[in-house]
Amino acid sequence: MSHNQPSGLLKNDSSAWSSLQLDTYDFYLAQLCATNPVSVTQNIYSTEGQLLLAVGDLVTHNALLPLRAFTLVKPLSGCIHIQRLMNNADFLQHMVNIIRDTEFFQALEERKYPLESLRPVSEMLEQFPLVQQRLTVMAAQMGDLFQRTLSVGLWSIFIAQEMRLPIVETQMVFWAAICHDFGMMHISPHILAKEEELTAEEWRSLQGHVEISRQILREAAEFPEALINAVYEHHERSDGTGYPHGKVESEISLPGQILALADSIVGIYYNRFKPHGRRWREVIAVLELNRAAYLYRSCEIVSTMIFRSEIPLDNVVEGSDVPEFAERMLQQNVHLQQWFAELSSVLTDLGYTHGDRKLHSLQNVVLHIASTFKGSLLFKEDLRASLQSIANQQGIGINKVVEDALLRQQEMNFHLHRLTHMLQMYMGSGDCKNPKIAKKLDAGLQKIGGFLAPPTAQ
Repeated sequence: MSHNQPSGLLKNDSSAWSSLQLDTYDFYLAQLCATNPVSVTQNIYSTEGQLLLAVGDLVTHNALLPLRAFTLVKPLSGCIHIQRLMNNADFLQHMVNIIRDTEFFQALEERKYPLESLRPVSEMLEQFPLVQQRLTVMAAQMGDLFQRTLSVGLWSIFIAQEMRLPIVETQMVFWAAICHDFGMMHISPHILAKEEELTAEEWRSLQGHVEISRQILREAAEFPEALINAVYEHHERSDGTGYPHGKVESEISLPGQILALADSIVGIYYNRFKPHGRRWREVIAVLELNRAAYLYRSCEIVSTMIFRSEIPLDNVVEGSDVPEFAERMLQQNVHLQQWFAELSSVLTDLGYTHGDRKLHSLQNVVLHIASTFKGSLLFKEDLRASLQSIANQQGIGINKVVEDALLRQQEMNFHLHRLTHMLQMYMGSGDCKNPKIAKKLDAGLQKIGGFLAPPTAQ
């Protein structure tokens, strides 16, 4: 994720986050002030009664630096005025721009969802001063997050409309989507920009954005509890493998499930497809591999919407490159199989009578991976021969078979990384109270750690 990085920040600890102490977001305000003046509207005091900033002061980087050591009486973000806030018209134009710049959204707009349908919900922005402020800062300082947020908003409202939800509930889902990642603006830019593997502590900090988003919204009276709850649930999964509470489908609200799927779709596309020039339509294959994690009806709706766009698939690899491509995949397969075998062994050998819900969630992920990829050609000993055999049997091009295999391989790699990090965080949290189990898991993690790095090319 690329964005400007505020300097002079304290280390961000989202598990103990407080709006009364300065963090990354306040320094984003200072950066914004350079081009869009941000001024203090109420005197800012410390809890010891010291005047830190006076009415009319500008929120500059130098003005904020001395405040880092203090706890404030009121959050800084609630005591400032931004000279040019994003208004209804600005917001609608941003929505229009992302539709016009995205082939998939443009196709949907032309076939099913006219732009006029977005006008009423966009014109609600000025009813939410907190959202106005946050979006103004996000658009200026975290452009990539802003684009993703708009995409999640579009997916959420399209899914809700396809479900024929009542207008009030559809609007709520949309605004939950727009607010769902406000907590990301309080996470250390170092973590958000990091390209190498995050440590377990960094993952824990990143996951803390869910709780931060909930706390931010609870400080404003205009948001219903159902909207705040949907934001809090946007990383929960129907099969119990999500966070922060590992809820299962029956425990997750419908708005929360819609938002979770929309956020996942956008994450898959931006993180794993867009950088390689791949299209939204290829998300379908990933959804098919992860149906257990999402509301079944929502997955069906998304697949229908993507097919409705009528966007063709591109070839990932040309015919002459297939042998070399398959050879690299075969090498990666050995790495993935060994990695999965170690994870499966360390978690399933513990048995299922321990009564630890979080550990059960980790074991469920192993079962999900096993059932998803059971019988997959990824586990064929001779992948090259299997690819050609499938192409001959089905009467389709070898390119298409290779593309499908690549998607499955990338998806398995994603799940193994995710499970390994979940296991690391579980062990680091101190939630494992059984010393024998803790010892086995710790020994297993020592073996598994080496699999996080990709195999060395020969």
